[in-house]
Amino acid sequence: KKTKTLDMPNHTAAVETVLSILVDFGIVKSIDEIAGVGHRVVHGGEKFSDSVVITDDVIQAIEDVSDLAPLHNPANLTGIKAFEKALPGKPMVAVFDTAFHQTMEEEAYMYSTPYDWYEKYGVRKYGFHGTSHKYVSERVAEILKQDIKRLKTIVLHIGNGASICAVDGGKSVDTSMGFTPLAGISMGTRSGDIVAGIVTFIQEKEGLDSAGITSLLNKKSGFLGVFGTSSDARDLDSAAAKGAERAQLVLDILYYRVLKYIGAYTAAMGGVDMIVFTGGIGENAFNGTGTTQQMADRR
Repeated sequence: KKTKTLDMPNHTAAVETVLSILVDFGIVKSIDEIAGVGHRVVHGGEKFSDSVVITDDVIQAIEDVSDLAPLHNPANLTGIKAFEKALPGKPMVAVFDTAFHQTMEEEAYMYSTPYDWYEKYGVRKYGFHGTSHKYVSERVAEILKQDIKRLKTIVLHIGNGASICAVDGGKSVDTSMGFTPLAGISMGTRSGDIVAGIVTFIQEKEGLDSAGITSLLNKKSGFLGVFGTSSDARDLDSAAAKGAERAQLVLDILYYRVLKYIGAYTAAMGGVDMIVFTGGIGENAFNGTGTTQQMADRR
């Protein structure tokens, strides 16, 4: 094990440091061995339905939808530009969280809001965690030696951020996250689905502006909001086992919403062949008593 503590004042310096460490630690003999760079980009809007080689046009397209993911896309672009400077001429690829969900039908991704919101601002369901849902649905079909084109799969990516995806024949037909990653089931600090009227009601009662209510729903809700002291599922499992009622309530809310989505997606696809758990909780909590086990038992 080797440890270094270094100052990284910006992304360019951080990239240069990482590249030098790859050589120093013998992971590559020289930077010339690096054939390319992959970048996870959160939002690709409607333009991208697959991974793409990054060009000036792609960078511009990512910038164009940055207002749909203001916390993520600008940071992703910073990373892209830092690697452009550090590895000039090396090909780079953008892998979009939203791309896998571009196969959803219009009735699945459109909201019942004024249509010009969609035309002017791109208001629609985009879905996220697409890289996970795509890989997991393909990998489980491979493990079971099944033709994915004949499978109806529900992937439960459950972690601090969580989403559920209905995959029919290898294509996303619906997913729980929506216009932003705030929608869907309960998460570590995100509320998941709530009635839209709550937003304006709490804004007025608490005297909040749009940034305040956005922060409240994204950073102080979900597991943390109900339990009060932690957003970590391990803490919730432990507290619930000791009789903490609010910890158990958090888990019950999660189980109930997961089951509703499974039922809805089973109906939407006309059946289901596989239900797959992944994500931090989905993968690690299956221990006979943990969160994933209890969800499986209820199913």
